[in-house]
Amino acid sequence: MDDLNDWIGCLKGHPQTVTPNLDRLAESGILFTNAHCPAPACNPCRSAVFTGRSPNRSGLYDNRQQMREIMPKDVILPQYFREHGYRASGSGKLLHYFIDANSWDEYFPPAQTENPFPQTFYPSQRPVNLKRGGPWQYVETDWAALDVTDEEFGGDWSVTEWIGQQLRQSHDKPFFLGCGIYRPHEPWFVPKKYFEPFPLENIQLPPGFLEDDLSDVPEAGQRAARNRYFAHIQDQGQWKKGIQAYLASIHFADAMLGRVLNALEAGPNANNTIVVLWSDHGWQLGEKEHWQKYTPWRDVTRVPLMIRVPPSTSAALPQGTPVGATCDAPVNLLSLFPTLLDLCGLPSREQNDGPSLLPLLTAPTGSNWQHNSVTYLSTPGSYAISGRTHRYIHYADGSEELYDITSDPHEWENLADSPGSTATLAEFRSSAPTEFAKRIEPSVKSLAKLTFQSIPKSGVPPSKPVGNAFPVHFLNQQRSDVELCWVDRDGSAKSYGVIGSGKTKPQSTRPGAIWLVREIDTQKELGFFRVGDRTAQAVIPATQPNVIVVLTDDQGWADLSCQGQFDDIQTPHIDALAKRGVRCTNAYVTAPQCSPSRAGLITGRYQQRMGIDTIPDMPLPSEAITIAEHLQPAGYRTGMVGKWHLEPNVTCVDWMKRELPAMANKPRRQVRIPWPKIQPYSPAQQGFDEYYWGAMTNYRTNFDLASGQTLPKMKQIRDDRFRIDVQTEAAVSFIQRNRDQPFYLQVNYYGPHTPLQATETYLNRFPGPMPTRRRYALAMISAIDDGVGQMVAQLKEHGLLENTLIVMTSDNGAPLKMTKEDLPIDRGAGGWDGSLNDPWVGEKGMLSEGGIRVPMIWSLPSQLPSGKDYHWPVSTLDIASSVLPLAGIDPNDIGEPLDGINLIPRMNDIQNPSTRTLYFRFWDQAAIRQGKWKYIYVGDGRRYLFDLESNQHEHVNLVRSYPELTDKLHESLRSWTTELQPPGLPRGEKMREQGWYDFYFDESESIEATRN
Repeated sequence: MDDLNDWIGCLKGHPQTVTPNLDRLAESGILFTNAHCPAPACNPCRSAVFTGRSPNRSGLYDNRQQMREIMPKDVILPQYFREHGYRASGSGKLLHYFIDANSWDEYFPPAQTENPFPQTFYPSQRPVNLKRGGPWQYVETDWAALDVTDEEFGGDWSVTEWIGQQLRQSHDKPFFLGCGIYRPHEPWFVPKKYFEPFPLENIQLPPGFLEDDLSDVPEAGQRAARNRYFAHIQDQGQWKKGIQAYLASIHFADAMLGRVLNALEAGPNANNTIVVLWSDHGWQLGEKEHWQKYTPWRDVTRVPLMIRVPPSTSAALPQGTPVGATCDAPVNLLSLFPTLLDLCGLPSREQNDGPSLLPLLTAPTGSNWQHNSVTYLSTPGSYAISGRTHRYIHYADGSEELYDITSDPHEWENLADSPGSTATLAEFRSSAPTEFAKRIEPSVKSLAKLTFQSIPKSGVPPSKPVGNAFPVHFLNQQRSDVELCWVDRDGSAKSYGVIGSGKTKPQSTRPGAIWLVREIDTQKELGFFRVGDRTAQAVIPATQPNVIVVLTDDQGWADLSCQGQFDDIQTPHIDALAKRGVRCTNAYVTAPQCSPSRAGLITGRYQQRMGIDTIPDMPLPSEAITIAEHLQPAGYRTGMVGKWHLEPNVTCVDWMKRELPAMANKPRRQVRIPWPKIQPYSPAQQGFDEYYWGAMTNYRTNFDLASGQTLPKMKQIRDDRFRIDVQTEAAVSFIQRNRDQPFYLQVNYYGPHTPLQATETYLNRFPGPMPTRRRYALAMISAIDDGVGQMVAQLKEHGLLENTLIVMTSDNGAPLKMTKEDLPIDRGAGGWDGSLNDPWVGEKGMLSEGGIRVPMIWSLPSQLPSGKDYHWPVSTLDIASSVLPLAGIDPNDIGEPLDGINLIPRMNDIQNPSTRTLYFRFWDQAAIRQGKWKYIYVGDGRRYLFDLESNQHEHVNLVRSYPELTDKLHESLRSWTTELQPPGLPRGEKMREQGWYDFYFDESESIEATRN
């Protein structure tokens, strides 16, 4: 468990706590009442437990460091068990915000994601209760009772659901199973039923709270205690609410533990499974004027520790652990690694720094236990030692504290200066650690990146610095030197020196500080950074970032090599883009069809707000504002290449009735739309300075590929070459011509959409037996990949790659035509395009995952992390909401609000984001995704509820299992549709998709069980 102190029933830390499952586990084994953490912070504690190495030996002391940078080759606990015949599985947060995939056989969420958190419901508007006091405040310090069920909340419920599944199974080999329950770690958001046992008016303050309790604490301790949180919480009148929320979060975590224990006891592994429960450290809620962890006092270092060994399970302890025993010997979580090795009969390791607890499991009184427990603070040389009767604290400056915990369990009286403490102090000093490994700072590349902000109309804001100093690393990517200035509290800029072109300058600073960057000669202000609550990178981009959006057509989710689905796909250049950026695994379009999907992307608004549900609803209204139209006034040169598909077409009957009534009732093959009627909806009229507009062989363009020059007016041309290569050539031409100014380029490849087409050069890359249509799709995608490679090469040649945002995605899923029939490519122009949507269900035209979940990669090396997978839901709507701030445009100043969110800060954040809701309506279907839950409503009354984190995802309809959640999502979806044109849910008037739903979903379950 995470951040759990002694506020559990069996440790009597708070009289109001409700923890029946923790208490029953303690009663079934041994409860250690004097157990302590190796470090009072998540990262150093967990790293110590899983490697067996003490912080003073490894050099890993605090949360900002990176375990695998400091201990790159250390074998951690699950890997050691794997090496000795065990299957290692895990779920949830076990290490500090990463999984260490190579150390596990199986993990949930999947280990390769390196994200240990399942989808979790967090409020969309935050903070909820505790107003942020400033940049120094951890963004997750907040609390609320959520009106959601356990399953709707997800998070630890999903973790324990997965763990329970493992425990209910029989296994062929012994297993090591790690279960990381994240609560009561902040934020204290849990379902409201867990708040109900703790009425606010009855909340009692922490038993360890004492007014003026820091009067006998040395200055170093006072600095550690007074971190602004407690004072801020009191100022906001939130103290009792915070205590209530912590108790509720503990109660929730306890319930999740109960799910695990119930699964174990009901399954085949109950009598041969060792159970160890521990928390990584405690928490203070006002004691010693402190709120948080990180301190040396008992409220933080003392942790729950319980061990249960069934009889006849361990040769080292054949009788098992005694039932209901307690042990007050001072022990440390460092002992878990060697203890488990002893219990499981595995070879011991010299690297383990803690003693095995086996003697105490045999004789819990521990009369012969000669060890104290050491907790290391973040500064080398600072530590706390816990003995059986006393605790000693030593700070790096030599100051000390001493407490008699038998008579003073809350550490209210510091005995360090008491004459009667001389012998006790001497004993602690003689056994204190004397060697401290040098603290290893995290590499600059591992740090989060601050956002480079444009100068607002009101001018650069003043600094509001608070808190302790830490380094921020300023990297200058400008082609000339720049001046770095600190903006003082009055808004005046004070120079802190010059940063050379391509150079890095580390600068000590504090949360809330504003750092201005300006040109040296002209003093022109280029932008500024606002410092957050931790050390970071601050990359000064060369100019406003360039933007390239690469949009493929009907490409399924599976068809990039970096998706890891199939071996036949070859996309090395796009894979390299992912390694330089962020791969979004839960990315969505706004519709499973070309035109409406493109309308949502290019405007950043749900297209239904503009009356567009399907292709016949086109054209894009001329009053709709595109990304290009927003960027032009900001100094961007804008370009569009390839398939537009936002102009009127022969299916647009309603538009023709208004604009061309003579054509409205003619057969489609006879409809002719004159150019003057198309022109108002062309790329040139929607914000694009340059365009090479066309899908197959006929193009309208205002630049010449041969000369690379722009043309005085639009020209119609025919180019019979392979269309993907032509579109790449046009894109590269635009980059070459506009490299000296910020640009936005929309590259809409017409592939692998049918009709399928490829040259032998690309087809020959895919020998061997496979469906012909699959070979052509792979060839077309390979050509697109080459095109991305050529664009990247151009950017590199001109020094633009670091400062260019490249977003690669598809407009919808692949059309499988249910059976993926391999028709000859010159037949069935509307057939399967050879692309694949695996592992997702369904296809283009459906609101199942196969229709709307798409591959998506974001790369902006100057401002985004590299090689990261982002697993929270994102949308093509987010492109506009992210690009505009990069260009210095405030989305709040543009008129109609955008429906997306700015992903740049989210992709740099390691914390769980607020839960967002994505909505969909297309033909006779509507759908909503909220957290891990997906609900689909079909116009004929069919209803589907899916858990998208489950391996079964859309293969199992859960409407019957969770009727309350189903109804809640249905109402949210219905409410959203009232904002649209036309309003309302589908009514089943056409049901064009009925055959798909009959084919992909089990009829008896989807119709009979879920019909209203």
